Amino acid sequence: MGRYARRHAAVALATALALLLPGLLAPAHARPKTDTVALKNGDEITCEIVSLQRGRLRVKTDDMGTINVEWDKIAGVTGKGLFEIEDLAGRLFYGPLETVPEKGLQVATATGIETVPLPSVARLMFIEASFWKRLSGSVDIGFGYTKSSELAQLNADVSVKFTRPTFVSEFNASSYMQRQEDVEDTSRNSISLSYTRVRENRQLVVGRVSADQNQALGYDLRAGVTGAYGKYFVRSRGNEMLGAAGLYVNREVPVDGESVNNVEAIVAADWANFAYDFPKTDVEIKTVFILGLTDWGRYRADVEARFTRELLKDFSFVIKGYYNFDSRPPSEGAARDDYQASVALGYTF
Repeated sequence: MGRYARRHAAVALATALALLLPGLLAPAHARPKTDTVALKNGDEITCEIVSLQRGRLRVKTDDMGTINVEWDKIAGVTGKGLFEIEDLAGRLFYGPLETVPEKGLQVATATGIETVPLPSVARLMFIEASFWKRLSGSVDIGFGYTKSSELAQLNADVSVKFTRPTFVSEFNASSYMQRQEDVEDTSRNSISLSYTRVRENRQLVVGRVSADQNQALGYDLRAGVTGAYGKYFVRSRGNEMLGAAGLYVNREVPVDGESVNNVEAIVAADWANFAYDFPKTDVEIKTVFILGLTDWGRYRADVEARFTRELLKDFSFVIKGYYNFDSRPPSEGAARDDYQASVALGYTF
């Protein structure tokens, strides 16, 4: 059993490295730093505008490197090239950036000039021409060892996003392993690839393929496809609230017993809160409720929580945990719930 779990973890790690290494090793081709950011205190920064996410405008400068500026402290921006802009109402605009005093951000689109007041801008992003520059993500790694009980724990998470106008593709891999002398190994592994189509009015359509394993809950493999429709009910510079519903079709391989095909209904919610004063702090809670349609009466719930606090530029301290519940585990004698909390060091790229 321990050998099987290690094999799953090795596959997840190898897949993550295959995606990460080319991006890390590819040569960077920076565009000219001819954009400007005017601050409310009168200062002006000549830079390369990258993105506005969660109330932080990310820019690249020659003297200070990559920095984040709080959006509330900005009086105006000017950016050449093609940008994607989303306002608080969920409307999407595409074009170069220019700020007109007392009016707001003006975007020169193909159909004319659109004006968005600066306080109403929820998100913006420069649309990179290079494949590698459209990649972003994070890596978390944590390890613990207790000598008295010879208990070793390892947890790792990898997330990579590829962003284009109107859609986002995301790869995620997660692994937790626990080993103790004279005790059977415990493991939980998951891997997924999702495609999200962004629509007007904060709406989105999601397709996802995934595979996961949790022997504590009685299954060696659960692999399937999810289709869902979602909407951001809140998307401000300090909070996000996303709701989604759809269908999950999967094949389940129990630890003991025959494989079975399932069709399940899912309802999901994702809430995030972020503070952009140093140290930057993010809190995120994801909840998924799953109701069996072909296995009527069975229901499951998954909850994930994550707290991230910045230590240094691009490095953070992470506290994370999960809780999984299954009203009818696929293997006889398996636990109905599983939970875990851990700390890790995170890196964002």
